[in-house]
Amino acid sequence: MPAIAAAAETHGGPSSANAPREASPHARLTARASLLLLASLAATVLAPLWLLLLAPIVLGVPHVVADLRWLVLRPGVERRVLVAIAPPLAAMTALRVINLAGGGSWPAVEIALGGAAIAGAIAFSVERASTQRAAIALAAAALLIAAGLLAPRQIALWLGHAHNLVAFGLLLAWWPAPSRNRAAVALVFAACAALIALGALDPLSRAAGGFAAPSTGLDFAGLTATLAPGLAPTLALRLVLLFAFAQAVHYAVWLSLLPRAVAPRAPLLSSLRAELGTPGLLVAAALALAVPACGLFAPARTRALYLSLVLFHGWLELALIARLAVRGKARS
Repeated sequence: MPAIAAAAETHGGPSSANAPREASPHARLTARASLLLLASLAATVLAPLWLLLLAPIVLGVPHVVADLRWLVLRPGVERRVLVAIAPPLAAMTALRVINLAGGGSWPAVEIALGGAAIAGAIAFSVERASTQRAAIALAAAALLIAAGLLAPRQIALWLGHAHNLVAFGLLLAWWPAPSRNRAAVALVFAACAALIALGALDPLSRAAGGFAAPSTGLDFAGLTATLAPGLAPTLALRLVLLFAFAQAVHYAVWLSLLPRAVAPRAPLLSSLRAELGTPGLLVAAALALAVPACGLFAPARTRALYLSLVLFHGWLELALIARLAVRGKARS
């Protein structure tokens, strides 16, 4: 009898049919992603100004470190590619420092430098089988630079909005899950964005006082002037809310969902030490603590300084994604 029972369990008999079935890792990640998307929606609706203020201050540095891990260190980007993209991005950051010190603003030059970084990553990633893809990518980079020279502030603005979608796109591309799991997460994201764009949750936000300034120097008037200039008030408000939601999702993907999707068993601390080295890990930890510490005394100013100085990382993402696309590994 024991042998028969064991055989029945092995071959899916009554004993195995009645046993609880553990959810698959992909199902668990689908549930986690959906909960994080809904949490981001709730924070956007109930406290958008606090979300826009605190998320960059608290999560900004860790998410830039995640950028470097998943786009530079883990893929093992070639030295020649890094040498090609580092100078224009360093020059861009230098212009930002000059601007913060009271100098001028050069959005057209910044876009040209960002486009040069993308072009450098493409040019030094070409292989014999990828020349056609490289030609298309270089043409797209040239169009981006040309548009940036003609309308630099508008292109910079929409690139800022589009940047928040990069991590979510990478999650869908890199997550080795069945298409139904990725489609479910994409559908939840689209539903949340639609609720915001259509204003379905505006009454709830007003009732919760979500549009009230948190007495830190950050308000919707300034944000709409920066993120939605020239739009009608209602459209501008909803675009700012969409930005807040997408930015929250951006951080959630880099810091929680993407690591679980592509390296679920890697212990965080030992992985960071192996990839960054002990000195790099200590620098990252110091910066991750220093920015929130500064935010305690001047939160709006700290947020503005952080966002200005890390402008380069959005172009770094585009350059290295272009590298993967040229090599045909964007979905690797």
